[in-house]
Order: sequence, then C-alpha cells, then structure tokens
Amino acid sequence: MKDKAKKLDLSVFAPSENLSIPNLLSLIRLLMIPLILWLYLTRQPWLAVLMVGVSALTDAVDGYIARHYNQITPLGKVLDPLADKLTQFCLGVCLVSEFPVIIPLVAVLVIKELMMLGWGLRLLRVGQPPFSARWWGKASTTAFYAGIIIIMLFSDHLGSAGRNIIFSVITVFMLYSMLRYWHLFREKIKEAS
Repeated sequence: MKDKAKKLDLSVFAPSENLSIPNLLSLIRLLMIPLILWLYLTRQPWLAVLMVGVSALTDAVDGYIARHYNQITPLGKVLDPLADKLTQFCLGVCLVSEFPVIIPLVAVLVIKELMMLGWGLRLLRVGQPPFSARWWGKASTTAFYAGIIIIMLFSDHLGSAGRNIIFSVITVFMLYSMLRYWHLFREKIKEAS
C-alpha cells in the first residue's frame, strides 16, 4: 500500500526554477485586472475590451513561448490559469451590475473554479503535479471571452434575447469543461492512490 501522506515538495515553486518570460507575462495579466475593471466601470467599454484583448494576446504568447521554448514551469501552471480565471471573474462581476441574468453564469464560473482548486489540491496531496489545460478548458475560456466581449461592445444591438443566448452558450461550455475536468481529476487521483 502506497504512503498516502506524501510530503509536498514546494521547491518546484522556487524563483530560480520559475524565472521566465511566460511567467512574467502571466504576472502582467494579473496586474491588468484592476485596469480592466476600472475602465469598464468608468464607462469606457472599448478601452476595457482593448485591455482584455491585450490580456488574451499575452495569454496566447506566454503559452506559445512556454511550449515552444520548453519554459513550462510549475509556477506557470498556476499563474496562467489564475490570471485567466481572475480576469473572467472580474468581467463577470462587471456585467452582473448591468445584466443580472448573468448571475447563473458567474455562479457556474465560481463553482467550477473552486472545484478545480479543490481537485488540484487533492492531486498535490497525493504527490501529483498540476497538469496543463485541456482543449475543452481552452474552448470554455475562448467562448467566455468572445461572448463577453461581444456583449460589452454590442449589448444595445443584441437585445435581451441575444444576450441570453450568448450567456447560455458560455454556461454550457463551462459546464461541459467542468464535467470533463472532473473525470480527468478523478482518473489522476485514482492512478496516484
């Protein structure tokens, strides 16, 4: 029987192991969140969307550099999705004040991410490192950003029905992603037990 109380090795998060351009780009994305929030709340949606676009571009660039130049680090596996999820949460909160119908979507986002966090911590407890995002997670993130940007820019033209359709599509993508990650985490935890 394997020892289930393995000691967590935090040395993989040491700065000497994690200094990289992708991690710096993830930190910049984290620092952009208050700016995006401020721009949206001060009724500058085009600038807020521009900043979201810059954030998405740096996300793509950091992922490309990390994979192409073998700069994937344990810290990067934490920072990159953290920047994504905090940006998504920030945008969701911005839109809740204007469109209360988005509350279920924000609730699914929060529940999904809390579950992912719990599953990730459980993996770490059984000695498994975090794993990279899968296609369904990336599809969920893409659907979220595309839908939210469309609503931020063209809300008046979409009308209530159009916004509701977009919110529903994003929610379906998130629920599918959550289900697939649940299955993957369950398999990984079984393998480690």
